[in-house]
Amino acid sequence: MIEYKNDKIQEKYYVEVLENGLTVYLYPKKDFYKTYAIFSTKYGSQDIEFTPIDLENSINTPEGIAHFLEHKLFENEDGTDASTLFAKTGADVNAFTTANQTAYLFSATNSINDNIELLLDFVQEPCFKKASIDKERGIIEQELLMYLDQPQSVLYFGLLKSLYKKNNVRNEIGGSVESIKQINEELLYQCYHTFYHPKNMVFCVVGNFDKDELIELIKSNQSRKTFGEFKPITRKYYLEDEEVNEKHQFTEMDVSIPKVTVGVKIPYEKLTPYEILKKTIAIEILTDLYFDESADVYEKLMNSRVINNSFEYDVYFEETYRHIIFNLDTKNPEKFVESITKIVNKISKQDIDVEQFEIMKKLYQARNIKRFNSLEYIANLMVEFHQNDLAFFDLLKSVDELTIDDVLEARKYFSTNAMSSFTIYPSKK
Repeated sequence: MIEYKNDKIQEKYYVEVLENGLTVYLYPKKDFYKTYAIFSTKYGSQDIEFTPIDLENSINTPEGIAHFLEHKLFENEDGTDASTLFAKTGADVNAFTTANQTAYLFSATNSINDNIELLLDFVQEPCFKKASIDKERGIIEQELLMYLDQPQSVLYFGLLKSLYKKNNVRNEIGGSVESIKQINEELLYQCYHTFYHPKNMVFCVVGNFDKDELIELIKSNQSRKTFGEFKPITRKYYLEDEEVNEKHQFTEMDVSIPKVTVGVKIPYEKLTPYEILKKTIAIEILTDLYFDESADVYEKLMNSRVINNSFEYDVYFEETYRHIIFNLDTKNPEKFVESITKIVNKISKQDIDVEQFEIMKKLYQARNIKRFNSLEYIANLMVEFHQNDLAFFDLLKSVDELTIDDVLEARKYFSTNAMSSFTIYPSKK
């Protein structure tokens, strides 16, 4: 195993690439009772157009198939659910699908070795049968219909459909009732064998364990399994400029007051993984300078009642899609959209005070270091960084290296021409 150490936080982790290509990260935290493990494949809801491992030409798969596959892997060959096996050891098991990855995880305070084996085995032993696929389709249909009644989900994907014309990030992670009708046994196995090869996956464990004992356990588990030859995966993405699909869209739902979200679309440009990381941090710090609770602009917006305690903002700067989002529950959504538009325009032109920048940079780094007390944060970020070809401690390094010029350059991404909004109004009864 290779050891990586960070002197700033006095922590270290270990990495080993197994013979079958699986990358294993071990991050011992002896002062914790709990252990958290995550097994992830770089395969998400946006990966619907790709060349399968057994074909020469690209295929177009149904929206929602990555999420469907996540559900199906929990079913064992005898029809039982893998979660019942974890329950017997007292572990909490879960899974999630995003635009970029599908991940399976557990947290436990005992029987760690047993749970590690369970996690590796149920993900790597698929069993897809027509009858159970049809049954799962009905379950997921109900889940999708439920999401249509959840305002936050409708708001988020409504905005993405306003921002993007063709980029697959605009599609709901679970797909639609119509799209999942196209999913069958053959497609599931095709997607599984393409994306669930160990070389496209990462296994990360953080918590209280013996690293040498654990790596031997994982090696032994993997040595008992055979996998076909890995072929680099060709994926098709629709990379977009700053032109939005729709400027303003709205719908009506059963909400007490309107919900509104405003997005700023960032055009695609080819960047290295480390450049993406540094630009993400620069945009986040620039946004914090205006919208953090300590910022003057935030205080003015609160005092003038343009925003309230429901106000949130986030930055998404990924390899294939990039945007900034502002959310609010308000009786005056139009005023909020107008105010955010003015501030975005101001950000694009205004100079930044050096002292303010240094304060915000220190706050940003302090938050990062504080998060190292969370096993889940470490493991999930470690997986994300691995899948983006970054070293885990690059996070702290990139913040230390950040200059005011990096943040000033990030102003170019705040363009009022690249803005969209989506509003949910209360239903008229």
